Amino acid sequence: MASYALVGSFAALVAVLLLASPATAKLTTLYYQKTCPNVEKIVSDVVTTKQISTPTTAAASLRLFFHDCFVGGCDASVLVSSNAFNRAERDADDNVSLPGDGFDAIVRAKIALELQCPGVVSCADVLALATRELVLMLGGPFYRVRLGRKDALTSTTEYGPL
Repeated sequence: MASYALVGSFAALVAVLLLASPATAKLTTLYYQKTCPNVEKIVSDVVTTKQISTPTTAAASLRLFFHDCFVGGCDASVLVSSNAFNRAERDADDNVSLPGDGFDAIVRAKIALELQCPGVVSCADVLALATRELVLMLGGPFYRVRLGRKDALTSTTEYGPL
């Protein structure tokens, strides 16, 4: 039970830090209202199923979110895979131990969203929503997620198994 409280406290701290960021000024909770109105339900359904089948998913996703967002990020750059031309953030020494359950949850949610709203929802927003849903599922606080983040994309990188 203490671990749930710790996850909730950590999530609240991350949420507060994100809300204080000047980059959030362009974000809104209504960002996908017209283009993908069921985004939150789709993400919630997918990550809930994943958490039930793999109980480490919430902690893994929270850790991914922290690594992606804590220092000037929130662009899903931690999800980018390395290729022959570029060693991605995902494979940096600090990130090499990031748990696969978190990546899997985000990939599953992104695939479900692509089936309903192709090319609309950013991976960065999927990561933020998934983390909030998983923290909530473990008894942590509910917090609003402002959406509209853009993904980190370059000509030499691409997202993992998507």
